[in-house]
Amino acid sequence: MSNEMEVVLLFCLLPLLTIAADNGQHQDCPEGWIVVNRKCYKLVEEAVDRDTASSRCESRFGAKLAVIESEEDNTGVKDLIHGHGNAWIALYWTGRYFRWDQTDQYHLGFANWQGSRHGRRSRKHCTKILDTGIWNAEYCHVEYPYVCFKKAVCKPGWTGHYCERECHCYAGYLCNGTEACPYGCEPGYSGDMCDEYQVKTTVSSYCIKKRGGYYSLMVFFPWLDVLAFRRMGAVDADGEISPSCANSRFDKSLRWETRLRVQIHNESGVLKPDCPAQTVGDGILQWTFRLQKQEEVVSFEDQEYQVQCDLSEADAVYAAEKVEIEDLRERSITVATQTRVNIWTYLASTDTLTPVTNLSIGVPVRLVVTRPQEDNIVNPLFHPWNCQAASPDGKVAVQLTDAHGCSRKKVMGFGRLNETSGVHQSGIFPMFQLRGYSKVVFYCALVPSLRPYNEHVCT
Repeated sequence: MSNEMEVVLLFCLLPLLTIAADNGQHQDCPEGWIVVNRKCYKLVEEAVDRDTASSRCESRFGAKLAVIESEEDNTGVKDLIHGHGNAWIALYWTGRYFRWDQTDQYHLGFANWQGSRHGRRSRKHCTKILDTGIWNAEYCHVEYPYVCFKKAVCKPGWTGHYCERECHCYAGYLCNGTEACPYGCEPGYSGDMCDEYQVKTTVSSYCIKKRGGYYSLMVFFPWLDVLAFRRMGAVDADGEISPSCANSRFDKSLRWETRLRVQIHNESGVLKPDCPAQTVGDGILQWTFRLQKQEEVVSFEDQEYQVQCDLSEADAVYAAEKVEIEDLRERSITVATQTRVNIWTYLASTDTLTPVTNLSIGVPVRLVVTRPQEDNIVNPLFHPWNCQAASPDGKVAVQLTDAHGCSRKKVMGFGRLNETSGVHQSGIFPMFQLRGYSKVVFYCALVPSLRPYNEHVCT
């Protein structure tokens, strides 16, 4: 009995990425305010006591007295009050420690007192900043100008603590710094704000020669890179992921990688791998691996990779050849329409709601359900339900909405069908293709109702 040992050495080169700060150029403050570190500051020149200053920041500007948390903040406020002597800021003495007004922060990460004169042993419980940038304790009833502050907002299309990261929302939408992209991300980006660049998945393959004329191929995918995909595997001759070489064949037990072992048998000189492959040369096999975002449809976010194994050079290490998904977008889809009970269901332009046909994968569209004006229907209260995308022969169907008209494909951006001016329309979603078909038929049924559609039935 002989034991066979396979030794594989894996070398990885990790690029170092640096991100330069944008120095506030994508932050917005109201007119008359300055921006420093995602804060907006404004000097109010009227002289009032400290409590009045605090309340007027709130009532006039929806702001607070200035909070200063860094040397950069302090320099900005100092420059703002230059020539005005002193101004109130939000720091005050509680009897035990200094804290910023209307915050829970009492451990000062930054302070700029003049020596140790900060009012602990006097009744000077409020704080002013001099135009030199120095802080001094002061009696709270003394009247000075004051500095208000509020958080800066990001310009449309930017996010991050300092508005330093650009959003890449699908269909050209611009994030506003706080709300997520409504229809997902452009290819290559992820995260709620679509500000996280997705490095193209790197696939490594290793061709190993075994005793007895056998071979094996080891394919490695970074574990984090494949988490976002619902299905993965080797593509067969029909252009589909082979059931015999799909998700269940991949070993996901390791936290840093997902791996697949393909066994290659030599039967009377004929190479037979247990995952479908093409013979592209003498002793050279090629596999196409696909990562799918959705089970049923072709998405513009799907990725494909080609891996070759030259058996004459077994035990060598090969980097996978990458096939960019953009190369696959040239397939066009002819969209048929379906009419039931004089209801027109069609795909429409996102802006004009005019019908569109012969679309490419990834083009943003809406599904529209309408009733011709000339129809003589007594009860006008209708709502569409059980909308489907199906193949012309009816063998494959994807449910888009349920019996309540609620979306079954929110992950694709297909929202609930809302009614506007008598026309029902879905949210904007990227056009897809049913696997194995070049045409898609959209169906919706329109159901009469004795009461208006329940807005709260969808969750």
